[in-house]
Amino acid sequence: MKLYAILFSSLLLIISCKPRTAETTDQQIRTENFELKKENDSLRSLIAKSSRTFEGDTIQKLPEVPEENSYPAFPGRHALTLQWIGWQKPGSVTITAIDDTWYSIQGSQTDENGNYLKINGRIRPLNNRELEFDGKIESLVESINNGEPCIRSGKKLFKATGTRKYWRLQDMINCGGGMITDYVDIYF
Repeated sequence: MKLYAILFSSLLLIISCKPRTAETTDQQIRTENFELKKENDSLRSLIAKSSRTFEGDTIQKLPEVPEENSYPAFPGRHALTLQWIGWQKPGSVTITAIDDTWYSIQGSQTDENGNYLKINGRIRPLNNRELEFDGKIESLVESINNGEPCIRSGKKLFKATGTRKYWRLQDMINCGGGMITDYVDIYF
């Protein structure tokens, strides 16, 4: 009888220790989908509000699809976001013409916790959907990179893919490394 009890207990232990990879994977996918839906909803809301004003100025908008070999000037104010700070209260950048090719860009986004995103340098359109940036982008988020600033400097690429109404910095990996991705966006 003791032998049956030991065999039954061992079998029960083996069955209960069996990994649940399918269930775990399904739950992870559901969680990721939920987070992506929240991000998309936040971006839709921000885009819908993109005509709001910053200190009395309206956001400058570029034409949807410029002619192939021309790119319109885009001086003015544009919304600026880093997802860790939030899409609900975007910062802004001011873009000013330097010459026929380059524009200066300067701006920031901050929150009530002292987190910030700062951008300063020059920028130029490469084509209808890409911008070349040369300068410094600094961000500080208290819960990332041990609370230290992440500084990206030099030449970087901003790109608008698909039907997005913003250019996203393509150098997305945070200075803290690992799997932390920063979405630095400048809106049309």
